[in-house]
Amino acid sequence: MGFHKRWINLDLVKIRFKEGGIDAVRSYLDSPDAIITTDNESEEIVVLFQSGVTDEELIKKINKYVH
Repeated sequence: MGFHKRWINLDLVKIRFKEGGIDAVRSYLDSPDAIITTDNESEEIVVLFQSGVTDEELIKKINKYVH
């Protein structure tokens, strides 16, 4: 069994969000064993995601950086 880590940055989150919305972002952040963020913005999004916030709150934070 392997250890699945994922490097996350704001550009990758933006791409997922634009292509598939919040469901794509949730799927992207939900699957790895470890998440490594490379910038402050993606770290804020990951922390918010891991805290179990509603989709609306997560969308609001992502939209802050996407637009």
